[in-house]
Amino acid sequence: MTKNFTDSTTAHSYYPWQKDIWQQLFSAHIQADDFPHALLLAGVGGIGKKDLAFYFAQGLLCQSPQDNSHTGQVEPCHQCRSCQLFKAGNHPDFNHVSTPEEKKVIPVDDIREIIQWSVLNSQLGGKKVIIIEPAEAMNQNAANSLLKTLEEPVSDTIIILLSNKKQALLATVRSRCQSVDLPLPDKAMALQWLQVQQVEQAELMLSLVSGAPIQALQLANSEQLEVRNNIITQLLAIHDTSTDPVQVAEVLHRQIKASKKTSVLTAFDVVYWMDSMIMDVVRLSQNCKDSTITNIDYLQSLKQLSNRLYLKNLLQLSDSFNKAYYEIQGSINANLVLENLFIDWKNCKI
Repeated sequence: MTKNFTDSTTAHSYYPWQKDIWQQLFSAHIQADDFPHALLLAGVGGIGKKDLAFYFAQGLLCQSPQDNSHTGQVEPCHQCRSCQLFKAGNHPDFNHVSTPEEKKVIPVDDIREIIQWSVLNSQLGGKKVIIIEPAEAMNQNAANSLLKTLEEPVSDTIIILLSNKKQALLATVRSRCQSVDLPLPDKAMALQWLQVQQVEQAELMLSLVSGAPIQALQLANSEQLEVRNNIITQLLAIHDTSTDPVQVAEVLHRQIKASKKTSVLTAFDVVYWMDSMIMDVVRLSQNCKDSTITNIDYLQSLKQLSNRLYLKNLLQLSDSFNKAYYEIQGSINANLVLENLFIDWKNCKI
């Protein structure tokens, strides 16, 4: 389970770790004028897939792509009418489809609408570009509807799918796209970029999001670090000072209700950060390397704690989190879910 922080704003460039991908997918294809009709960009969240895709779209629509003297790559000119319209967010030949607000799926009607749009003539006389993200959010009817267009591509229309979980896509959809897996960037490059963004505790931020630099930046600019510290402090107190786990659950539940409008703290946050910490303790109990630990700022406390807990109970608790994620989204009392988790955590003590 991964946690998404605030949405990123679309960059009008690509990130340093995407330079080779840009060369492979854009510079080479633009020069040969043979960009694939459907492209699937896949990889974990927080590495810049959306920003890269938007910059691809701008480049494909650009009326005068140019060699960038600084990067040595072919890039959009940023000056033509197409680039100006794109940056203003009202390009007539660009369509972006995502999940409707407060929804989890992309409905079939949205896909049908862009398919009808795709067969229209380009208003600027060039290509048309469609971005669908996250592609795995399409329901089955939507995916099947898109499949027909992928099988019979529309001339000069390019579809870019973005996916955090490409295996969740229909195999037939994946097979009709040129698939590109975007890896996590090199740690040193990611840290350097975060430092340029003036992110404090850059290494910690990167560790907490499993190496995804965009997500690390979003975390640094959110209130989640303070939320995490509060939850871990409460978890440690249950074993270090014999704090009542039921009382901890009640306090956190009151805080969740108090922040309902702002969503600063949710039941998901409590389960997510608790899950993160317990997994660290499990790793340490199994003598895994320090480099595998997520909450690196609590490393010494977690090491000491791991020697005082039953591994069997820890593993059972770890297995409970998938169920907890599901339960807190349903009608089950979140306070009761949290109580059970904190009691089970208390019972891990030798």
